[in-house]
Amino acid sequence: MAIRGELKPHRLYLLRHADAEGDLYGLGDASRELSRQGRSQARDVGVFLADVTIDLVLCSSATRTRQTAQLLNLHAPIRHLPRLYNANARQILAELTGVDDAIRTVLVVGHAPGLPGLAYHLADGKSDAAALSRVRPVYPPATLVGLEFVGGWSGLSEARLFTSRLASP
Repeated sequence: MAIRGELKPHRLYLLRHADAEGDLYGLGDASRELSRQGRSQARDVGVFLADVTIDLVLCSSATRTRQTAQLLNLHAPIRHLPRLYNANARQILAELTGVDDAIRTVLVVGHAPGLPGLAYHLADGKSDAAALSRVRPVYPPATLVGLEFVGGWSGLSEARLFTSRLASP
């Protein structure tokens, strides 16, 4: 549907993994699992996203991000990408610029500081100030932001941040 001659915008959601346990067994950071609170947070975000059509989920290969993505219970393909594990904003953006333009809405499930850095970098002057202030300067576990932009994924350089949601305590 075109709005005043413009194409329907693409949407990007950035979700930091839900609350994780510490490295209880010395297996390493990538193997950390979600805490009980984190499992609840992930399900809550899934309820929030239930009415959103997500076409593709890009997910870090870390255990806590994989568990977060699974508990969202979305009906979208999930690509588990080792290169998203603790990726910085530039690396995440590089991954997004390779997405096919036919895919309208992407959710990235990853880590801080990469996801918050990308959200702050992309947010343009038309962004919802209240939504942006909720996630700046902190972006705790299970925080979700939504951004939209016109044009293809390969040209993504700025977007309007239209929503933010922090995890319930």
